[in-house]
Amino acid sequence: MSHPSSPSVRPRRTTLAALAALALAPLLPAIAQAQAQDVIRVSGIPDENPTELARKYQPLIDHLQKHLGVKVVYVPVIDYGAAVSALAAGKVDFAWLGGFTFVQARVLAGARPVVMRDIDREFHSVFIVNTASGISKPEELRGKSFAFGAKSSTSGHLFPRHFLSTRFHIDADKDFAGAPIYSGAHDATVKMVESGKVQAGALNIEVWNRLVAGDKFDKTKVKAIWTTPAFVDYVWAARKDLPPATVQKFANAFMTLEASDPADQAVMALQGAKRFVPAKGEDFDVIEQVGRSTGLLK
Repeated sequence: MSHPSSPSVRPRRTTLAALAALALAPLLPAIAQAQAQDVIRVSGIPDENPTELARKYQPLIDHLQKHLGVKVVYVPVIDYGAAVSALAAGKVDFAWLGGFTFVQARVLAGARPVVMRDIDREFHSVFIVNTASGISKPEELRGKSFAFGAKSSTSGHLFPRHFLSTRFHIDADKDFAGAPIYSGAHDATVKMVESGKVQAGALNIEVWNRLVAGDKFDKTKVKAIWTTPAFVDYVWAARKDLPPATVQKFANAFMTLEASDPADQAVMALQGAKRFVPAKGEDFDVIEQVGRSTGLLK
């Protein structure tokens, strides 16, 4: 009879260990994923200054943490491209993206749309000018200095550029007084126009309305001259390999928000929403078409 530690038993143990490893191998990704979901990491495009973003995100993070039953961490990013890259690399699980950055994330990494605000199905940009410029309508922007927001911004660049071309036959790369400036954020565009660094610019109408209501700039120096037609914009997106149950719980956390509940109302007000609705991939097909037609999406 062999002793348990004898050489004749060791190969059997090695074989059993190898078989166990082979049996567990297919489960390891799922085990790792389950462990990862002990923390949900969210991010969003930095379309406003960091102080404003922190004010808007903290109540939402608290709500998500309570609803999902796990720790939720906000991961700040430095620019729009970094938000797409973080989602693609799995460094964040969900990201608040503009329509165009979502399309980029979908093309690059198979990101999936989850929920959007009711207003994001009918979104708008607004064109603003420095009052000293004498500009009163979009046709007069030709030959003037101009600022967009971030290069990957739907409402601060893609659709303003699209409408300049299709409605007013203005080529943003050739018909301004020099190349357009990219401010990086909607509120920064207003500051550029106010200071006279540029004579005109375009931005997200929701940010514009909030800045107007909050007296955040000198209204004798800046005015709006045109509001664009509607287009689809912001959306919460999920990285492609998240479990469907996790994605659904995340969606439910938004769609169960009730305006009659003061705490829920505070979250919705900071997000600029009256309610959230499911988002579908086909909602963003027109953005992909516009992105390709303008050459901004390769």
